[in-house]
Amino acid sequence: MGNTQNFLKGALILSIAGAISKVLGALYRIPLARLIGAEGIGLYQMAYPIYTTILAMATAGVPIAISILVSRKETQGYTGDSKKIFKVSLLILFFFGLVLTVLVMQSAGLLANYVLKNERAYYPILAVAPAIFFAGLMSVFRGYFQGYQSMVPTAVSQVIEQLFRVTAALIFAYLLFPLGLEFAAAGATFGAVVGGIAGLTVLIVYYHRFKKAEGISGKQLVYSQTSSVTLAKELVRLAVPVSLGAVVLPLVQMLDAVIVPGRLMAINYTTSEATALYGHLSGMAAVLISLPTIFTISIATSLVPAISEALTQRNYPLLNERLNYGFRAGMIISLPSAVGLYVLAYQICDLLYSAPEAGFPLEPLAFSCIALAAFQLSSAGLQGVGKPEIAMRHLIVTGILKVIFNYSLTSIPALNIKGAAIGTVLAFAVGSLLNLIYLKKLTKVQYEYGRLAKLAFITILMGIGTKFVYGFLVGVDIRSHLATVLAIMSGVGIYGILLMLVREFDINMIKRIFKGV
Repeated sequence: MGNTQNFLKGALILSIAGAISKVLGALYRIPLARLIGAEGIGLYQMAYPIYTTILAMATAGVPIAISILVSRKETQGYTGDSKKIFKVSLLILFFFGLVLTVLVMQSAGLLANYVLKNERAYYPILAVAPAIFFAGLMSVFRGYFQGYQSMVPTAVSQVIEQLFRVTAALIFAYLLFPLGLEFAAAGATFGAVVGGIAGLTVLIVYYHRFKKAEGISGKQLVYSQTSSVTLAKELVRLAVPVSLGAVVLPLVQMLDAVIVPGRLMAINYTTSEATALYGHLSGMAAVLISLPTIFTISIATSLVPAISEALTQRNYPLLNERLNYGFRAGMIISLPSAVGLYVLAYQICDLLYSAPEAGFPLEPLAFSCIALAAFQLSSAGLQGVGKPEIAMRHLIVTGILKVIFNYSLTSIPALNIKGAAIGTVLAFAVGSLLNLIYLKKLTKVQYEYGRLAKLAFITILMGIGTKFVYGFLVGVDIRSHLATVLAIMSGVGIYGILLMLVREFDINMIKRIFKGV
């Protein structure tokens, strides 16, 4: 139970931090959208994938690789090797991040003109480039702490990073808006640099506290015969597949930024209209989808070292338990999120963005909450058992399918921007299925289909109840915005009650987790 509680506590801490960070990110998008409009958000979303693609290539696999190696060495008793892993990783990411930052700054013009084919993206790319360096260093510290299943430093740094990022983004976007839309977007992207500096500062403080605590405890460092070069090679072996896999989605988003508006213009939308529609999808609807995924990402992050630990100990019942808990916890969150966003798509977009038309792509995109959760959690399982290359392969397949689906469906006039949303859901559904099949083959995990079906059933009841409450409130002349808020609250209440009735919400376990934090 102690090992399980450590995993649950880690997932809870990251979930809370992720929730705060994503709420801040979603809330800041509201004034940003009102400030620069749908077309401005579309421009911002066209430029940003350049940064996220480079960032993923540089850092995505690092925390996972470090956490696996540190967890493995600590379990084996080689405490000194954990320190060597940290130092080697920090050295690699320092120079790699510095080189990438300089390259992006020097190539900003080429990227804007020849990749995005929009010269207005030059300044946003230039402004965000230094964030790559700071993000790389943060990934090392976070992976190191996660290897010890210590999630507080990661959680606190995430919140501080996001708080500084969104504050700086809004301030600079507002100050630079009179100079033009591209300068306002550059101000918003520069917030990532400010946030990176703040987040790194927090992690450095935690690291020094950690070292001081180890010194006081008199912990003895035990080294294996493994050299720093060998550790570096192992780090690269684990990190590269994950990083390459992580590049796929930002790269696909970058292709979407070119393909989707282009296909819309092919069916007679103007450039301005196509950019605005893309803003509805990527800058408004997708932001709402990202809210529930913060919990599944947090669960997945905690799942990787927990699975690695169970596998190292050859404790297969614990491995099965942790995998099933991760999937069940993810579905408890993603299922109601998908249905809630679907039944109130137009109303939520009107409430948050004063743009009810963004509900058009949100309706189908809502179900990507489920597909994304399944994909994230199953990928974490594959990474935890030391098979990140399989997860990467399936992510590449998913990315290719997404491009094909989006290209084909967006050009159907009746679907237009909704076609891109449908393509996203279909692609991740296929990718999730592939992951789950291979994970079962590798671990012999027994998926709890009955419990998942039970969750799906009560989610449908929640959706029906939520829609009924909204219709009733509007029918008695309650204002639409207030009716939306009350309907959402009623949906949460209905779902919570149903969870307890079917005994899927264990309040005693929640109390134990909070007690252990």
